[in-house]
Amino acid sequence: MKAFALLSAFLSSALAAPPTTSPKNHTPRTPSIPINPAKCPINTVQLYGNLPKGSISPSAIVPISSLNPNKAFFNTDWANVTPNDKCTIFNFELDSDATEGKICNVVFDFPDIMQAPGLFMVIGSGRFTFTKYDISAGAVPGWTTFANQPRPGPYPTSTPAILKPGNSYVVDEAPCGIEPGSGKVTVSGSLCSKDTTFWFKQSNMICPLGFYVVLTDHPIGDAVSQ
Repeated sequence: MKAFALLSAFLSSALAAPPTTSPKNHTPRTPSIPINPAKCPINTVQLYGNLPKGSISPSAIVPISSLNPNKAFFNTDWANVTPNDKCTIFNFELDSDATEGKICNVVFDFPDIMQAPGLFMVIGSGRFTFTKYDISAGAVPGWTTFANQPRPGPYPTSTPAILKPGNSYVVDEAPCGIEPGSGKVTVSGSLCSKDTTFWFKQSNMICPLGFYVVLTDHPIGDAVSQ
């Protein structure tokens, strides 16, 4: 018992006493700050590769099929495009107050396999078409089909684009055009291809992957059109 008391006292004294010497050649080290090595792809509205504050992710991702024109698919995290068959519709919920006077930039972030491991598969030329629908017209999971797509806008537009891993694209840019005071409004568009199979998971893990809406105060002028 005495031995235990003496040992406890010795340890308490040793722990409390400040060191009298410093280790030889000791240099204080500042804790390192982790740096993202991914160097995510950039575009004119994502200058650092990340998603700017206020960026909008899809509220629904709904496949459709021209070979099964009356089949309805449910909401999914995985977009699916196959040659002359599967397309995928992306819905975005925009707030009229946040978008008033803004430009809506539809971007597609496509990191490479090291920046998005296991999150996509692409086979083919990488040629796609992005088609916008009318404002307030979006896909309804479990109901929308290829034969019953969201209504086209007053000026239907389909933007051809070549999408390759390791890049980031502004697919479309235009005034948001949402009536002030409208509250939450759905905007949507579909991605299709004649010769490319493309599966990907909409995500923002190491680098953002997929479609997003980025709001800016003025046009940047770098929308994809190839």
